[in-house]
Formats: sequence, structure tokens, C-alpha cells
Amino acid sequence: MPSNLLREPLRSFRPYVAGKPIEEVRREYALNGRIAKLASNENPLGTSPMALAAMRKALEEVYLYPDDSSFYLRRKLADKFGLEQDNVFVASGSVEVLELCAIAFLNPSDAVVTSERTFAIYELVARKVGAQLRLAPMIDGGYRYDMQGIAARIDDRVKIVFLANPTNPTGTWFTRDEFDQFMAKVPQDVLVVYDAAYEEYTTVDDMPDPLVHLRQGRRLLYVRTLSKAYGLAGMRVGFALGPVDVVQGLMTCRFPFNANLVAQAGAMAAIDDVEFVRRSREFNTAELDFLRKGLAGLPVTVPPSQGNFLLIDTSKDASWLFVELQKRGIIVRPMGPYGLPGAIRVSPGLHEDNERFVASLRELLAGPTGSLRPPPGF
Repeated sequence: MPSNLLREPLRSFRPYVAGKPIEEVRREYALNGRIAKLASNENPLGTSPMALAAMRKALEEVYLYPDDSSFYLRRKLADKFGLEQDNVFVASGSVEVLELCAIAFLNPSDAVVTSERTFAIYELVARKVGAQLRLAPMIDGGYRYDMQGIAARIDDRVKIVFLANPTNPTGTWFTRDEFDQFMAKVPQDVLVVYDAAYEEYTTVDDMPDPLVHLRQGRRLLYVRTLSKAYGLAGMRVGFALGPVDVVQGLMTCRFPFNANLVAQAGAMAAIDDVEFVRRSREFNTAELDFLRKGLAGLPVTVPPSQGNFLLIDTSKDASWLFVELQKRGIIVRPMGPYGLPGAIRVSPGLHEDNERFVASLRELLAGPTGSLRPPPGF
């Protein structure tokens, strides 16, 4: 037998597991009707119409290589945020930004700090390069970042802090004051990666403005995506705003042509489609409210959310719910891999899909398997 060629940190590595696709569930359970996919935080309104028109036109030129540096998209984003073009990095989804942060800036002797029960990619990219991972426990029932606890884990070995605001999968957030106080404690040479994948859906007034700290010269990388509110999940377009030396580090490590030609065209148009983003946010707010009201009185804990999803915690093993809902043509996301084995995560779909989900969940939790009431929480 040949020796294991994998690097040591990867030999016990468990890759990221995405939400189940519709066709897989259809095959597995021999379903013929409509499948409600509520697992992947996608936009149920589809894609920005302006982006669709631009991508259809761009298809005529897919025999050409794309602009390797995403020059026009970077310039457009720089103008939008009032920065220089060298402060902008364009990626194949925001996950590529996170991956490149580890590749570009972490040595095995370095450490990464983040929270438990947050976006799984932060842990995965640290482990891929063999860096030490430090997780701060969550507070407020185990659903919300402890910013003081995260800051307390930073020492001379720490190179990167990963923060998601709002965070996935719990949907909770930290405020402007909390972030400002946190940044005052972070050493100047530590890179703070501020992941704002769901920012377009937020409705509260006290969210942080990462650009304030970036303009003050802090080593901060502000990460965004067009997968959610803009409806470009299948095209994989993300971007990051940061100091020139950090952006150059990401550019050094990226694959050539990392943002494809059609994706760049769609992103250029989507950024201008403020009406579609407004409709997406309003739809999400209304349907989250419908779901929350539908869950009222059930033996579950539902933390407040500023994303396009809700965490639903039954306080006991919820893997059976994941399976039973699939049998009914409803795909949700099990939260066991996030340290929440009693929870599922659900994204609003079209209203009829949300009605089906609430009715099915109520029926399932009314049985003996779903009768355990959770401890006090949100």
C-alpha cells in the first residue's frame, strides 16, 4: 500500500457539507411533487432581473477568457464604497476569500480565533493549513457571540480573527458599540475578517460599519457576497474590501480567472439593481415574521435573526426531523455539525413553501418524538 500522501492536518479533516440538492431528495424518497428547498439560505425570488439580462448577453462571449483581474467590477465596487481599486478583491464566492486568508497569511505556528457555532468554513480553513483554532463559547443561551470572550483569546500567536455578523447558523448579531469596543482591544497587527454575507437583510439600526475601522488604517477585511440578496449563488461571486497589502496577499494566492466572465457581467448589473435587493429584503422580513409566528407555542427555541434564516432548536436530537421533513418534500439544514444536534435551520421559501413547512413541523412536533420542551432561552 502506498503511504498516505495527504498532509498531516488533512488526514482527519472533514470537508464542508453543503445542503442537500433538490434532485437528490427527489431520487432518495421517490417524490414527484414540488420540493421546498429551505436549507441553503438562497433567494426565493430568484435572481436580479438586471443581472439575468447581463449574463444572457455575456453568454455570447464565453469562448473568451474572462478579465483575470475583474478590473471593471473592482472599479465599480471601489466607487460604490468610496475606496481605491487596490482596496478591492473579487472572488469566486466569499468562501474563496476566507480560504485565501488562510493560505496567504497563516503558518502552522499561528492561531485563529472565532466563536463556536459559527460559519463552519472558519474552522475548516484554519485546520487545512494546520493553524491552531481557538473557539470562544457563545452566550445568551448559547446562540450569540461573546465579543469579550473572543478578544480574551487573542495573544501574540493569533494572526486572524473571523467574525460573521449576523452569524450563520444562529442569525444573531453584535452591535456597533460591541464591535467598536472589541476593535479597541485587538492588536494592530491582527487581521479581523468581518464576514457580512447577510448584510442586505439586516433591519436593525445598530449594526457596525466596518469601513470606519478600515479607513482608520486598521487591518480589517470586509467580506461580502452576491449569493444571497442578489440571487447569484450559482454564479459564485464574492468580494472583499481591505488594506492594500492584504488585498495583494489574496491576489497572490488566488487561481487565475477566479471570477468567470458570466459571473462578472452578472455582478456588474446586480450591484445596480437596488430595487431587487429592496424587494428581497422586504420579502424576507415578512416571511421570517410568518415563520416565527407559526412556530409560536411549539416546544422550540428560536433566537432572533438578522439573516435570511431561522435556527429552530428542539433541545434534543433533531436528526429525525431532517429526515421526516424530506419525506414530505421539504429540505432543511440539520445543525449537528455546528454543535447544535437539537436544531435545524430553515430559510424562507415562497409563501406556500413556508406554509407547508410550518404545518409539517407542527404535526411532527405534536407526536411523542417531539414532545420535550426546551430550557428557557430567547
